[in-house]
Amino acid sequence: MVKVREVMSTPVMSIPPETLVKDAAAMLAEKNVSGVPVVENDKVVGVFTEIDVLRSIKTTKKDLRLVFPSISSLGIAFQEEVTQREILEAYEEIGNTPVRDVMSKEVLTVHPDITVNEAIVMMVERKIQRLPVVENKRLIGIVTRGDIIRGLAKDRPANNKVH
Repeated sequence: MVKVREVMSTPVMSIPPETLVKDAAAMLAEKNVSGVPVVENDKVVGVFTEIDVLRSIKTTKKDLRLVFPSISSLGIAFQEEVTQREILEAYEEIGNTPVRDVMSKEVLTVHPDITVNEAIVMMVERKIQRLPVVENKRLIGIVTRGDIIRGLAKDRPANNKVH
């Protein structure tokens, strides 16, 4: 059985909870990752992801746009449209917020010696994309869906063809 230790990514990037959302989002974009563990005093206290950024952007103003042909019983229908400027303004507003205010605080971590099969079950059941790997209460790696797929592909002999 393949263990998480064999497929996890190390060293793992992490950020402290006081990191500003705009800085953390820029780091995600620069490193081309979708999320990172948030660590305080060597303990995983959250996970910050792209979806946390999008979820935290609150838009309030909407433009109304007439929709043709109308499917409304009144004969006229309007559709709310969030403007790009409003989204950018909302992002600027949330950008100066600490990550601790928007991160996912319920974090499932795993030990490096669990099997990849166990990790897959956890990820599928919880609909999560990454699991911080913790040993002796310290973050030592991260296992993502991509890590698991690469690990499974590497473990499979090259001469076995899938039909």
